[in-house]
Order: sequence, then structure tokens, then C-alpha cells
Amino acid sequence: MNELSNDLIESLKTMGLTEYEAKVYSALVLFERAEVKRVYEYLNVPKPSVYMSLKGLMDKGLVMRVSSKPAIYKAIPPKIALKNLAEVHKNAEKNALLELEQLEKSNMEMESDEIIWTLFGENNVKNSMEELIGKAYGSMKLILTNDYLDFLSFATHKDLEIELLTFGKDTDIAKRYGLNNLTVHDGYGIDVSNFGDLSKYLINLPLPPEQYSKFIFILIDDEEFMYVPPYPGKTKSGITSKNPYLINLVNLLFGAVWEHTPEIQLE
Repeated sequence: MNELSNDLIESLKTMGLTEYEAKVYSALVLFERAEVKRVYEYLNVPKPSVYMSLKGLMDKGLVMRVSSKPAIYKAIPPKIALKNLAEVHKNAEKNALLELEQLEKSNMEMESDEIIWTLFGENNVKNSMEELIGKAYGSMKLILTNDYLDFLSFATHKDLEIELLTFGKDTDIAKRYGLNNLTVHDGYGIDVSNFGDLSKYLINLPLPPEQYSKFIFILIDDEEFMYVPPYPGKTKSGITSKNPYLINLVNLLFGAVWEHTPEIQLE
């Protein structure tokens, strides 16, 4: 007789079933229909847990009782059952998002503009990028590597003035991401010698040339920014802040770099 895999049980638990519910439903799929005794003997679990799980599964619309005496239960076909579970999750996600956004808007503790937050790890960097780009309402200034250009999709169809510094001559960016007000400069074309007295310091930065194209910088609406330096390492780390003094500083630095890089003629 087939055994129930741990992957199957864990997947069903992720979709909202308890461990016993996942096992009972899977057993009924295996048997097609069965009495309670056959289920708990096969699973080697307590009889009350099987009854409780059957009640929960019937409430969720995943199991039906097809006979009263003796009580025989039948699993809803998996394709229909998983569709129902996914729909429940979708509705729950929609309702939770509405409620959480209301809580977010009525946040009782205002974030101090002086705080500088630390980003640590790839997932935190990506989440922060998505959050910033998604809530921009007027303008964005970005330095993005090719690996992160897809985050521009969060700005698709938004009326934003976007200045993007990337590395290479990708002329299809505006069309690919549906960006109407996009200007792109090529970071590889930066003229370091044109920075006056700073040129000698920039040339002697202790950074391998291949790392220069790993900058990540996002400034939205001149109000909030994130920065991930291009230093070699296994783990990405950076900062994000609304500090107005830092905003002015990074704006100046971005402007200086922007002026010394060539514009890409977009299709």
C-alpha cells in the first residue's frame, strides 16, 4: 500500500490544513472512500483525532459523508479540493490586506526621519526594493544592476519621472517595463577623470572593477532611499532612511554621477 509522503503532508499544511486533516484527506484519496476505522488503523493515529479531522475537512468542503450506517467518508477530487483551498487563501489574503492597510494608514507611532535602518540579507534587500518602488508616487532615481532590473515592473503604468543608471546599453528597458517617463544612463561610460580633485581618489578606490556594476540605489520622491554598496561578500547589506540630510547628500552624489555618464537612446 502507498505511503503518504512528508512533502505531501507539508504542502497541505501550508495550504491551511492541520497535520491530521492533511493525513486523513490523503488517506481518503488513497482509499477513494472508507470507514473511520480503516482510516485510523491505516494512519495509526487516535480515533478522536480522525473524527475531529473529518469534521474540519467537511467544514472546509474537502470531504463528504456518503453513508450514515456505517459512516463512510469520501474525499472531494484533489483538483477541486485544492482549488477550493486556494480560493479560501485568496479571499483571506484580500481581506487581510485591506485590514492591514487600514492599520498602516492609522499608524499611531510616526517613524522618526532621523532613523537609519540597516538592511541585511538578500531577502530584506529585495523586499525593501519592492516596497520603495511600489509606493513611489512622483519620481525615482535608481542605480540598478542587470540582475535587479525586473523590479522596475513594480512601477509599470505609474506616472513617474524615472532616472535610471544601469550598466550596459539596454535600449529596450522603457518598452519592456511599460515606463513612459524614463531616462537611462550607462554607468560603464562614467568619466571619472572629469571630477576635478576628486578624480585621483575615485581612481584609487580599493574596489575591484567588476564590483562597480553591483551598486543598488533607490531614491523615491526625494523622501526615502535605500543603498546597497558594491563591496564583495556572500551576504548583501545596506541602509534605508528618510533622513532629510542624507536625502540631500545622496541626491547630490547621484546628480554628480548622472552628469558624468552618457545617456542611452531608448527605443
